[in-house]
Amino acid sequence: MTAIAGGWEFDHVDPWLAPRINEVLAELRGDCPVVHSTKYGGFWAALTHEAVKEVTSDPQTYTSTDCVTIPRVHSILQPPLDFDPPEHTAYRRIVQRQFTRQGAARYEPLLRRLVRERLGELIEQGSADLIATLARNVPPMAIAMILGLPPEDGERFMYWVERQLMTAATGDLAENERVTQEFTEYIADHLGGAREENAVIGAIDEGRFNGRPLTQEEQVGMIALLIAAGHETTVHGIGAMIYYLATVDGLKERLIADPALIPPMIDESLRMEAPIVSLARTVRGGAELAGQKLEDGERVLMVFSAANHDPAVFDRPEEFVCPRERNPHVTFGSGVHRCLGEHLALLEMRIITEELLAMAPGFRLAEGYEPDWVIGPVIRGLTTLPVVFSPAQA
Repeated sequence: MTAIAGGWEFDHVDPWLAPRINEVLAELRGDCPVVHSTKYGGFWAALTHEAVKEVTSDPQTYTSTDCVTIPRVHSILQPPLDFDPPEHTAYRRIVQRQFTRQGAARYEPLLRRLVRERLGELIEQGSADLIATLARNVPPMAIAMILGLPPEDGERFMYWVERQLMTAATGDLAENERVTQEFTEYIADHLGGAREENAVIGAIDEGRFNGRPLTQEEQVGMIALLIAAGHETTVHGIGAMIYYLATVDGLKERLIADPALIPPMIDESLRMEAPIVSLARTVRGGAELAGQKLEDGERVLMVFSAANHDPAVFDRPEEFVCPRERNPHVTFGSGVHRCLGEHLALLEMRIITEELLAMAPGFRLAEGYEPDWVIGPVIRGLTTLPVVFSPAQA
C-alpha cells in the first residue's frame, strides 16, 4: 500500500506527515533522490544521504544567507547560522571554545545533580509525562547555564522558542514578530552585566568580528540562536530516546549490563528520529544535484530524516540497531555548519539515560499510550510520553 495519499504534494510541515514521516520519505526517496514541491514559494527536497552531504559540504554553491528554514522561522539575523565562510567561521570562533566536548563537560556535575533531583521527584509521584517534566526541563537549564543566564528563566525560553516555531508554521507573522521582539528585549537586558567566568554571553559581549566589536544586533542574534537551537531540538531528541528505551525489547537490560552501549544507543535514536527534520539552502549561480539541474536562487531543503534512513548507507534502516558498525547520521548536520551544541546535547542525553536506568530501570509506558508526533518547519517530536514507575521505585 502506498504511504502517500492521492494528490499529496511534499510538505514537510503538514501535520499529516508527522506520524508516518519515515514511510513517506522512503517512498519518495525510492522514486527520486531530489523532488520538487510548489509549497512555500517552491523548493527542491534532497532526500538521499549523498545529496544532503553534497549540499552541506558546498557552502559556496548552497548558501545559508537567505534564511535556512522553509518557511521562514525567525525575523532577526542569527550569526553564524545565516552566514557562509569566511564570515561564518569568524562568528563561530567567538563561542566555539565553550561548546567543545571539554567545554560542555564542565557542566556535567551540575546537570547530573539537576537530573537526579528531578527524577527523584517524579519517581516519588509514581508516574509522569517525561516530555513535560523532564525532556522540557533539562535543556533550557543547561543552555542557560552555559550562556550565563538565570537557569530559572528556562520556562521563558521554552515559551519563546515554541511560539516562534508555531507562528512560523501557521503564518501568524504579527505574533511571530511580537514574540521575537520580546525575546530580543530579554537578551539585550542581559548583555553587559556581571557573569560567571567562561559564560558564553561574556564571550559574545566581548567578541570581535573582523577586528571590530559585535553590534548589539549581532549579539542578540547569536544568543537567540543558541537558546533556540539548544532547546527544542534537544527536547525532542531526549523524548524519542526515552521512547526507544521503553519500547525496544531488552534495550534497557543491555545498557545496564554494558554502559559502553549508551553512546551508540543515543546515536541510533538520533538517526531513527531526527529532531531536526530539515534545514534549507539557496542555490547560488546554478547547480546540478543528483542529476537534477537547479537554477540560481532556487531553494533546497536538506531532509535529514530521509538521509538518515537511506538504505544505500544504513543496513536495515527502519530497525533500531545498537550498536551499528557505522552510523554516519546527519542529525547534527555536516560540514562547516555542523551543530555547535552537539556535545552539550549528547551530554544531556547521556546523563538522563544513565540516571534513568540507575534510578528507575523498571519504568514503562503508561497503558494504552499511542505516540503523538508534532512537526514544524524544522523540528519533529513527541507531544507527550507518559510513563509509570514500578512500586519499588515509587
